[in-house]
Parts: sequence; C-alpha cells; structure tokens
Amino acid sequence: MKIIILTAAIVLVSRQFLFEPVSVHGQSMMPTFEEDDKVVLSKISRIDNFDMIVFVAPDKKNYIKRVIGIPGDRVEMKDDQLYLNGKRVAEPYLEENRKWAKENGYPELTADFGEFIVPGDCYFVLGDNRLNSVDSRMIGFILEEAVIGEVKFRLSPVENIGIVK
Repeated sequence: MKIIILTAAIVLVSRQFLFEPVSVHGQSMMPTFEEDDKVVLSKISRIDNFDMIVFVAPDKKNYIKRVIGIPGDRVEMKDDQLYLNGKRVAEPYLEENRKWAKENGYPELTADFGEFIVPGDCYFVLGDNRLNSVDSRMIGFILEEAVIGEVKFRLSPVENIGIVK
C-alpha cells in the first residue's frame, strides 16, 4: 500500500510542477503539429526564441504557438521576412506553408507589421500556419504567468514520437 501511495504522490507532484501531457487542438501549428497530436510540456523550462509553448489565452482556452519574441526583443515582419533584434531570421518550419500559400494565390504568409519591443514578462507568439492562426497579432502579448509549459516531447502520432526540436 505504501508503494502505491508513494507512486501516486510522485505522479501527482510531477504533473503539477514538472510535466504535463496535452492534446493539440486546431490547425494553427500545422504541419508542425496536427489536430489531436499528443505532447508533453515541461513546466520548468526557460523559454527562449522559437520554443513552442502552451498557454492560457484570453478566451481561457489553451493554445500552442511558437515563441518569436522574448522580453526585450525587437520584432518586425517586412516582405514576409522576420527580423529579430534587427537581424533577418530564417524560418525553415514555414517552408511547407509558404509553398501552399503561393500555390493557392496568397502572395505572402505573414502580413507586415512594424518593429516593436516585447515588454518584460511577456512573449510574442505566432502559429506556424500563419494564414490560419489566432496568435499575438490578434490577442497581443502573452504574459509569462499564462504559460503552462514548453513542448518537449511528442507522444503521438506513433511515427513522430520523440523529442520536439
């Protein structure tokens, strides 16, 4: 009985403070994540540029997005090209979506927005499926306290199990 109670306590503490499994809902991160993919979040990670996080949005739903800007970063989008702290940044995770956009008559994946600085204790996030994503362009900056965790591991689909990069 002691072993069962100890095991249950370890699982509960780990889930509350260290890790949390979640399901992906929506198409905003396609093709990186598809509907109903299962991922594991780390609740103790330091969030950095281009990490993928799950957070509680203003509508009280959990969203998964890619962190583009961290506190103090200067972010700008010009001619479908991301600039971070004045430097042009490649976004290879967008290639499949860029191809689809061009084939379907969309001249750009991401509309221009002027340079701004990400405030302290906030993140600027975008979905990989930029044409179909509710992200910081619509809902504003994400407060650090709204972040549930960083996506670290994919549990499903089976062919994609592994560490998320």
